[in-house]
Amino acid sequence: MNNEKIIKLSVLFYLTSILGYFYELILTYFRCHKLFSYGLLNGPWLPIYGTGAVVLMLLSKYKNNPLVIFLASFILTGLVEFLSGLLLLYLFKMRLWDYTGHFLNINGLVCFLSAFFFGLGGLFIIYVLYPLIEKIYNFVNEKVLKRILTIITLFFSGDIIATIIN
Repeated sequence: MNNEKIIKLSVLFYLTSILGYFYELILTYFRCHKLFSYGLLNGPWLPIYGTGAVVLMLLSKYKNNPLVIFLASFILTGLVEFLSGLLLLYLFKMRLWDYTGHFLNINGLVCFLSAFFFGLGGLFIIYVLYPLIEKIYNFVNEKVLKRILTIITLFFSGDIIATIIN
Protein backbone atom coordinates (compact mmCIF):
# COMPACT_ATOMS: atom_id res chain seq x y z
CA MET A 1 0.00 0.00 0.00
CA ASN A 2 1.45 3.37 -0.95
CA ASN A 3 1.91 6.39 1.31
CA GLU A 4 -0.96 8.34 -0.29
CA LYS A 5 -3.44 5.49 0.30
CA ILE A 6 -2.33 5.12 3.95
CA ILE A 7 -2.83 8.85 4.54
CA LYS A 8 -6.30 8.83 2.93
CA LEU A 9 -7.39 5.76 4.90
CA SER A 10 -6.04 7.31 8.12
CA VAL A 11 -8.05 10.47 7.47
CA LEU A 12 -11.10 8.28 6.76
CA PHE A 13 -10.54 6.29 9.97
CA TYR A 14 -10.27 9.33 12.23
CA LEU A 15 -12.98 11.31 10.49
CA THR A 16 -15.53 8.49 10.65
CA SER A 17 -14.52 7.66 14.25
CA ILE A 18 -15.33 11.27 15.19
CA LEU A 19 -18.49 11.41 13.04
CA GLY A 20 -19.60 8.12 14.62
CA TYR A 21 -19.14 9.62 18.08
CA PHE A 22 -21.40 12.56 17.22
CA TYR A 23 -23.89 10.27 15.46
CA GLU A 24 -24.19 8.21 18.66
CA LEU A 25 -24.37 11.36 20.80
CA ILE A 26 -27.27 12.70 18.72
CA LEU A 27 -29.00 9.31 18.57
CA THR A 28 -28.75 8.95 22.35
CA TYR A 29 -30.06 12.49 22.84
CA PHE A 30 -33.19 11.74 20.81
CA ARG A 31 -33.73 8.44 22.61
CA CYS A 32 -33.04 9.61 26.17
CA HIS A 33 -33.50 13.39 25.88
CA LYS A 34 -30.09 14.03 27.38
CA LEU A 35 -26.52 14.15 26.13
CA PHE A 36 -24.72 11.00 27.10
CA SER A 37 -21.24 10.23 25.87
CA TYR A 38 -20.34 6.59 25.97
CA GLY A 39 -17.71 4.37 24.53
CA LEU A 40 -14.60 2.69 25.73
CA LEU A 41 -12.33 5.66 25.07
CA ASN A 42 -12.44 9.14 26.57
CA GLY A 43 -11.96 11.24 23.44
CA PRO A 44 -14.61 12.24 20.91
CA TRP A 45 -14.20 9.13 18.78
CA LEU A 46 -15.60 5.67 18.42
CA PRO A 47 -13.03 3.58 16.56
CA ILE A 48 -15.63 0.96 15.62
CA TYR A 49 -16.93 3.48 13.07
CA GLY A 50 -13.45 4.16 11.71
CA THR A 51 -12.72 0.44 11.49
CA GLY A 52 -15.99 -0.17 9.67
CA ALA A 53 -15.27 2.66 7.23
CA VAL A 54 -11.80 1.35 6.40
CA VAL A 55 -13.20 -2.18 5.92
CA LEU A 56 -15.83 -0.72 3.58
CA MET A 57 -13.11 0.63 1.31
CA LEU A 58 -12.67 -2.99 0.17
CA LEU A 59 -15.96 -2.40 -1.66
CA SER A 60 -14.73 0.55 -3.71
CA LYS A 61 -14.06 -1.75 -6.68
CA TYR A 62 -17.85 -2.25 -6.88
CA LYS A 63 -18.48 1.49 -6.98
CA ASN A 64 -20.53 1.16 -10.18
CA ASN A 65 -23.15 -0.94 -8.37
CA PRO A 66 -24.84 0.88 -5.43
CA LEU A 67 -26.97 -2.17 -4.56
CA VAL A 68 -23.84 -4.31 -4.08
CA ILE A 69 -22.27 -1.51 -2.01
CA PHE A 70 -25.37 -1.27 0.19
CA LEU A 71 -25.79 -5.03 0.72
CA ALA A 72 -22.09 -5.65 1.32
CA SER A 73 -21.96 -2.63 3.69
CA PHE A 74 -24.99 -4.01 5.52
CA ILE A 75 -23.24 -7.36 6.01
CA LEU A 76 -19.67 -6.16 6.65
CA THR A 77 -20.58 -3.45 9.14
CA GLY A 78 -22.97 -5.81 10.88
CA LEU A 79 -20.08 -8.26 11.20
CA VAL A 80 -17.73 -5.55 12.50
CA GLU A 81 -20.35 -4.46 15.05
CA PHE A 82 -21.01 -8.04 16.15
CA LEU A 83 -17.32 -8.94 16.51
CA SER A 84 -16.56 -5.66 18.30
CA GLY A 85 -19.41 -6.33 20.71
CA LEU A 86 -18.06 -9.82 21.40
CA LEU A 87 -14.53 -8.48 21.98
CA LEU A 88 -15.83 -5.85 24.40
CA LEU A 89 -17.80 -8.50 26.28
CA TYR A 90 -14.95 -10.98 26.57
CA LEU A 91 -11.97 -8.63 27.00
CA PHE A 92 -13.50 -5.82 29.08
CA LYS A 93 -16.71 -7.41 30.40
CA MET A 94 -18.60 -4.44 28.90
CA ARG A 95 -21.73 -4.23 26.81
CA LEU A 96 -21.81 -0.74 25.28
CA TRP A 97 -24.96 -1.38 23.24
CA ASP A 98 -27.83 -3.80 23.44
CA TYR A 99 -30.30 -4.50 20.65
CA THR A 100 -32.15 -7.18 22.59
CA GLY A 101 -35.79 -6.98 21.56
CA HIS A 102 -35.04 -5.31 18.23
CA PHE A 103 -36.04 -6.96 14.96
CA LEU A 104 -33.58 -9.66 13.81
CA ASN A 105 -31.03 -9.09 16.56
CA ILE A 106 -28.19 -11.52 17.20
CA ASN A 107 -27.38 -11.78 20.92
CA GLY A 108 -28.30 -8.09 21.23
CA LEU A 109 -25.02 -7.16 19.52
CA VAL A 110 -26.40 -6.38 16.08
CA CYS A 111 -29.86 -5.96 14.61
CA PHE A 112 -31.51 -5.31 11.27
CA LEU A 113 -32.07 -1.58 11.82
CA SER A 114 -28.49 -0.83 12.85
CA ALA A 115 -27.13 -2.84 9.92
CA PHE A 116 -29.57 -1.05 7.58
CA PHE A 117 -28.33 2.38 8.68
CA PHE A 118 -24.72 1.20 8.41
CA GLY A 119 -25.54 -0.01 4.89
CA LEU A 120 -26.69 3.53 4.10
CA GLY A 121 -23.52 4.78 5.77
CA GLY A 122 -21.51 2.59 3.41
CA LEU A 123 -23.12 4.34 0.44
CA PHE A 124 -22.26 7.69 2.03
CA ILE A 125 -18.64 6.68 2.60
CA ILE A 126 -18.05 5.24 -0.88
CA TYR A 127 -19.89 7.91 -2.89
CA VAL A 128 -19.49 11.09 -0.79
CA LEU A 129 -16.97 10.98 2.05
CA TYR A 130 -14.00 9.17 0.49
CA PRO A 131 -14.18 11.19 -2.77
CA LEU A 132 -14.21 14.32 -0.57
CA ILE A 133 -11.12 13.05 1.27
CA GLU A 134 -9.42 12.50 -2.09
CA LYS A 135 -10.17 16.09 -3.10
CA ILE A 136 -8.91 17.42 0.23
CA TYR A 137 -5.75 15.34 -0.15
CA ASN A 138 -5.08 16.92 -3.55
CA PHE A 139 -5.69 20.39 -2.11
CA VAL A 140 -3.83 20.23 1.23
CA ASN A 141 -0.07 20.01 1.54
CA GLU A 142 0.88 16.40 2.31
CA LYS A 143 3.38 17.43 5.02
CA VAL A 144 0.68 19.42 6.82
CA LEU A 145 -1.72 16.49 6.56
CA LYS A 146 0.93 14.12 7.96
CA ARG A 147 1.55 16.46 10.90
CA ILE A 148 -2.16 16.71 11.66
CA LEU A 149 -2.49 12.91 11.47
CA THR A 150 0.55 12.48 13.73
CA ILE A 151 -0.97 14.76 16.38
CA ILE A 152 -4.35 13.01 16.20
CA THR A 153 -2.61 9.61 16.38
CA LEU A 154 -0.70 10.69 19.50
CA PHE A 155 -3.92 11.79 21.24
CA PHE A 156 -5.73 8.65 20.07
CA SER A 157 -2.88 6.37 21.22
CA GLY A 158 -2.70 8.18 24.56
CA ASP A 159 -6.43 7.65 24.98
CA ILE A 160 -6.06 3.93 24.28
CA ILE A 161 -3.14 3.62 26.74
CA ALA A 162 -5.05 5.54 29.44
CA THR A 163 -8.07 3.31 28.90
CA ILE A 164 -6.03 0.13 29.18
CA ILE A 165 -4.29 1.37 32.34
CA ASN A 166 -7.61 2.28 33.96
